[in-house]
Amino acid sequence: MKKANFKVTKLKSFVDERGKLIVFLQTKELNEKHKYFGQIYFVTFSKKGAVRGNHYHKKWHEWFGVVEGKVLVKIEDVRTKKKKQITLSAQRDKYIRIETGPYIAHAIKSLTKNATLLSYAESQWDKNDTHYYKLM
Repeated sequence: MKKANFKVTKLKSFVDERGKLIVFLQTKELNEKHKYFGQIYFVTFSKKGAVRGNHYHKKWHEWFGVVEGKVLVKIEDVRTKKKKQITLSAQRDKYIRIETGPYIAHAIKSLTKNATLLSYAESQWDKNDTHYYKLM
């Protein structure tokens, strides 16, 4: 049986009187295939209940986490139909990063009025590698 191509990682916060610093992703966490720089981007939600995603990629590998607000993330391996659901919140003491690989459908729903995701991909976005897949 093929292992699902996603990973959830709890990130450490460095806190002092000024606020928090969270190391989102480090070179040592990437295998050789993913060390080529692709792009960093923000995904924003302007209202509670807004849904982004509902797609998967056959090639793209992404890492994302919430930096503002709270979101519900649904993930499904489109080949095996294995599913996972997780809530990400910028208010938690421990931040969480989700890594998705090829054939992992993902959809994100804002649970707060405003929310923002920080995302990294090891290559630049290609519209031909974005395949619609309804999760929510």
